[in-house]
Amino acid sequence: MQRELLGGRVQRVSIGRVAGRDVALLAVRAARETLHVVMAAGLGVGTLDGPERARLREAMAGAVSPSQARCRAGLDGGRVVRLSNEVIEVARDGRAWRLEGGSGGALTVAEREAKGAEGEAKGGPTEAHGHGAAEDATPEMMNARGARIAAELIGAGASERREALRRGLAKASARIERRIEAVRGDLTRMAGADAMAQRAQLFVAAAAGAKRGATKLTAVDWSSGEPREIEMPLDPARAARAQIDAMFRRARRLKDGASIARTRLADAETARARLAELAGALALAHDADIDAMTARARAAAPRDFKLDSARTTAGATAATRARPQAPLPPYRTLLGASGARILVGRGAAHNDALTLHVARPHDLWLHAKGRAGAHVVVILEKAASCPSDVLVEAAHLAAHFSEARGERVVEVQYAPRRHVRKPRGSAPGLVVVDREKVLVLRVDEALLRGLLEREGSTE
Repeated sequence: MQRELLGGRVQRVSIGRVAGRDVALLAVRAARETLHVVMAAGLGVGTLDGPERARLREAMAGAVSPSQARCRAGLDGGRVVRLSNEVIEVARDGRAWRLEGGSGGALTVAEREAKGAEGEAKGGPTEAHGHGAAEDATPEMMNARGARIAAELIGAGASERREALRRGLAKASARIERRIEAVRGDLTRMAGADAMAQRAQLFVAAAAGAKRGATKLTAVDWSSGEPREIEMPLDPARAARAQIDAMFRRARRLKDGASIARTRLADAETARARLAELAGALALAHDADIDAMTARARAAAPRDFKLDSARTTAGATAATRARPQAPLPPYRTLLGASGARILVGRGAAHNDALTLHVARPHDLWLHAKGRAGAHVVVILEKAASCPSDVLVEAAHLAAHFSEARGERVVEVQYAPRRHVRKPRGSAPGLVVVDREKVLVLRVDEALLRGLLEREGSTE
């Protein structure tokens, strides 16, 4: 069989990586038929046909070896001039390309001048065996070698995919569990929306008659059946009625946010249950079922489930792998507990894009004071003030995405975007802030964790 392959024309070369090894599949036209040669680093050379070749090609799909481009450039279209259980040498255009199994599971490719090499291959098989071949292998021996190589690779590849799926399920389940905890915390805070609206209603009449600069409102609460005088502190710089209206708006946002949060909680609990079912079935699953289970995990939790393996699923097509990815926006999008959108710049140049081109004059801008870090923007309606809870959430993000990450107390500056300007010629991300205010933030880890869990939930 080795002698039959000598002088054969290499029609096609495929290179992939299975279970940590480089694998080459060569279609060689020799003796008026096409023979399929497999070479795996550390496992040798053999021939394959039928279903074994198809299964190995499927296992190779998705993980490209670094040697692929060089192997294809050198071997495609050349003629086989030497073949052993460790080496395949191909001559083309006066050059010889030597493919050899190296250490660490890698195939190595070396090039040299090979004048007359093609003629030697055509002229006779006297040097057919090449390096490492004591005798010519029969077709049965080459087929047996190929079957052994394929079986070892496919079995190891299935074990690798099984372990990658197990890790992916565990990590996705942990992410979902954290999100469930965060959403439940949000729902607990949102439960006071009705009480907030009822309290605001008590002060409507008092607010209508309040004078500018008032520091508090007084009303009578009859909810217990007995008259009870209650007070509400006011910001003297703002109209009392505007502050009551802000309470009503915040209560409505909390109620709307609660509806969204309940939907998110139900979705997360469903995804958790499906992943748990897959994790329980994985131990008894056949190797042939691993790819289908991986697809089910992706469908159950597309946001959370990712394989940390370097390869994609065995059935992935080249077109899917080559599909261009849409560019990321210059900012991250996160949701506050009430549903408020908070944007966080991805880097210095992205900070400029967010602040100067995305944020509107009436949006609120934040940054960790005196520290390098991300610009943060709270999206607001025109003439609306930023609710205190959203301000605190945005300040947490400004602190987290800055040099102050991990500190317990952080100063955060904030101002309407219209008071933020960029000096001509200044470095990326550098701005000047007029009329800033400073919030001394005490970091709440649970609140921060909930915010980070809601990243990317809307754009």
